[in-house]
Amino acid sequence: MSNAPDPGKGLPPVVPPSGRFIVQLFLVPGLIVGGLLFVVWALTMLSGAGRVGSSKDYLANLRSANPDIRWRTAADLAQVLRTDQKLAEDVDFGLELTEVYRQALDDLRRFEKEAVEPPGESSGDTAQKLTKARQKFLSQRSYVQYLGNCLGNLRTPVGEVALAGVARNPAVSDEKSAALLRRQAVWSLAALGHNLQEVQRGPAERKAAILEQLDRAPVSSTDARRAADSLRGKGRSAAIEALLECAEADDPFLRKLTAHALTFWSGTPAEDRRIEDALLRLARDDGHGTAIVLTEKD
Repeated sequence: MSNAPDPGKGLPPVVPPSGRFIVQLFLVPGLIVGGLLFVVWALTMLSGAGRVGSSKDYLANLRSANPDIRWRTAADLAQVLRTDQKLAEDVDFGLELTEVYRQALDDLRRFEKEAVEPPGESSGDTAQKLTKARQKFLSQRSYVQYLGNCLGNLRTPVGEVALAGVARNPAVSDEKSAALLRRQAVWSLAALGHNLQEVQRGPAERKAAILEQLDRAPVSSTDARRAADSLRGKGRSAAIEALLECAEADDPFLRKLTAHALTFWSGTPAEDRRIEDALLRLARDDGHGTAIVLTEKD
């Protein structure tokens, strides 16, 4: 007589799962998830938001006809250059990036002119066009700021002259935009000065490799020549001249940023004495001048 317990009365018989059931349980949901991931990937690639693979990819995206791709690429590149030492020390890439920055500045000034209402015109269509032109100008301004951050995060001073020019005078008539661009340029000069200090203190072969790249640049490249002189401690520094001028600016916040930036730069004995004098004055700064307040809407 068997000792096995009798099955419970009323319970259905236990049967092994069928192949169809297993497919429905695992394969179908997997296909759905895979399809969704593919759609997300495709949309990401089409929008240009994917990870850029090389310096050529970055430059191509920065020169894209799509302003959204340019803006996102500049924002991403500003962060990448903080950790990608090889890219940050690539002289050819830095020179190309400096030209992109200058072109973006030219476009910004052109967009600002388009955002000014022509005399004697005040129709609804004109107002709408001016609103769109203003939005275009502000978007381009943000793009210029991100590009300035990129130049500051390089480990070669190829963008020094371009940043110094904006720190002195961004050549835009809008007071708040001018203040914003000057402040950003000074902040980028501080970052660049810090990076150059690390290069000077680092292994000699790394500095030699950068100088070799700079010396191979075309003779017509003023940025390359000035950058090589800067690393060798020759000639006048465009950054120091610009920062010393900013130390006398009417904007008290710009003077504060300048005090921070000047601590990362050194030059000839005469330049160093001027830096020390400027820092002593800034240490006793009483906040005089016209404070330019910038909000998120600006």
